[in-house]
Amino acid sequence: MDAALFSAINGAHAPWLDTVMTGVSWLGYFPGVWFLSGAAALLSPRLRASAFRACLAVSLTYVMASGIVKPLVGRIRPYQTGFVAARTVEPSPATGYSFPSGHAATAVAGALSGARLMPAAAPVLWGLASLMAVSRIYVGVHYPSDVAAGALLGLLCTYLVLGGRHASARPWPSPEGGQPRRRRP
Repeated sequence: MDAALFSAINGAHAPWLDTVMTGVSWLGYFPGVWFLSGAAALLSPRLRASAFRACLAVSLTYVMASGIVKPLVGRIRPYQTGFVAARTVEPSPATGYSFPSGHAATAVAGALSGARLMPAAAPVLWGLASLMAVSRIYVGVHYPSDVAAGALLGLLCTYLVLGGRHASARPWPSPEGGQPRRRRP
């Protein structure tokens, strides 16, 4: 199923879509696109702590995906296997290991933490993260399971950093058992 889904997405090419997907994929070669949104929020004293956590979530996700899981699993990329007919679109396709997708992992971490930081931006952030994840299959450097595993890793790391609570959740109970204290974003 992984190979069939890969072939369906990777085989659907159009010149204009090649340009779009290559550009979106390029944005994810450094998690900086997600750091920029977090760094911009650092300028606001009200959002500073949340912005720091967003940057921490993306950083942890990047280290886990690229520095720990990829070397442990050691899966080679689709275009390098010969197992599937992969068409690479990028001028210099990604090298190194394939599983999990670091692009998908950091994109999901950035979208989730950014959506919690700026809820009004959630549709744009999730749209960009989704497009970035699919672009990795389209350009021929990841299997769908790589992308799914990366997305799951991004969710887990971000959940760990953010404590699993949404900023709009009810306030934390006070340690003394009295009135709940206001939770800062």
